Order: sequence, then structure tokens, then C-alpha cells
Amino acid sequence: MARELQPRGFLHSDGSPDLKAKLRGGELHVQSGTALNGGNQTDIPGGLLQDWVGMMFIPGASIADVRAVLEDYDNYKNFYKPEVIDSKIISHQDDEYNIFLRLYEKHMITVVLNANYHVKYGTLDPKRMYVTSHSIRIAQVSHPDRSYTEEESPGDDIGLLWRLNSYWRFEEADGGVYAECEAISLSRDVPLGLGFMLKGFLERFPKESMINTLRGTKAAVAAKIGSVQQTN
Repeated sequence: MARELQPRGFLHSDGSPDLKAKLRGGELHVQSGTALNGGNQTDIPGGLLQDWVGMMFIPGASIADVRAVLEDYDNYKNFYKPEVIDSKIISHQDDEYNIFLRLYEKHMITVVLNANYHVKYGTLDPKRMYVTSHSIRIAQVSHPDRSYTEEESPGDDIGLLWRLNSYWRFEEADGGVYAECEAISLSRDVPLGLGFMLKGFLERFPKESMINTLRGTKAAVAAKIGSVQQTN
């Protein structure tokens, strides 16, 4: 991915004018990152690796607008609800952040995860920005109806999400910002005997989370632009 951080071919959509037109028309496009990157699937015994790429266009936005929203971690609980129910910055130095998110998901059962991430921002030029986010620690809350601080040992849980790395790319062009996010997640493979309860849960969660992230980001940036215009 680092080798691909260059102006030529910076976005996956650069090779498809038709797709870019659909994005400018308001479409949110989500597809398998495994297929997009050549179709090589990595098998992990006992694990389920998923790779999804989401794309969108935010009309009227600038790179500065997008960055201001992305760095507003204390408001992620508002931008990305109901999947994010708490959020805060742990530490910040220059272009790097350590953040905390409390994630909520319900599908027959309720799962709450306490997750820490390291996030780093970079730019190729004033019109192109990239952001990498790597999970540091993800722990499932033991009894979410009672307390959000009692946790299972990381990795010793139902396995909805063990690791999550996200790779954002933004390019300011055509009167707005093209945004692409690739999210690679590791969860437990469906345990024997629990397929009925967990199979759809584990398989759908990353894609649904991607759609929620795209929608939340686009809405938050649009709201920021609107508030600035009203102030001016």
C-alpha cells in the first residue's frame, strides 16, 4: 500500500471514469478489496479475514474540511452512531493520534467492544491526503447491560473483531473530495455449533460498518461546510 502512495493511480477509481461519474452523482460504492487487488485470499486457521473498499464523493468539500472532521475524534460518537457509542483522544503528537472508540453491534446478541487505534496522517501534495489506522487493542465487554469496563481477555471472546486496519485516501478534484477507504479486518471463523447465531453476524459486520463509516463521514463533512457557510 505504501508503494501505491503516488499521484498516478492514487485512487482505485482513477481507472474508471464511469465509476467516478457515479460517485459524483451521490453513489456510495462498496466492493471486495480482495477482488480489487487481484483476488488473492489469505486463509487463516480459525480466523476470518475480510477486505472491503468503500468509495464516495463529497461535493463542495476540501481536504482541509475532511481532515478537520476526521481529527474530531471526540465527536465520532455523534458522527458514527449507533455503531460508535463513545470516543476520545488518548494522545496526540503532530500527525499521529492514539484514540479510543467504544463500538456497539446488535444481531440476535449485543456486542460492545473497547478498541484502541493508532492513526497517522500524511499528504502527497495539497490536494491528496492519506490516513492509516491500525488497531492496537480490541476487547469485548463481558456484560454490556451492566458495565462497559468489565472485559473478556482480548482474543478470548466470540471473535466479532480481533483486528482492524483502515487505509483512507482523499483527493480534492472536480469541485469536491473523492474518498476511498480500505478496511481489513480479522475476526473468528464461525465456531462449530454457533453458525446459526454468528455466521451472518461475522460476515456482514465489516461491510455494514464500511457503509456506516462512509455515510457518517460524508454527513459530518457536509454539516461542517454548511455551518461555515452560515457563519460567513
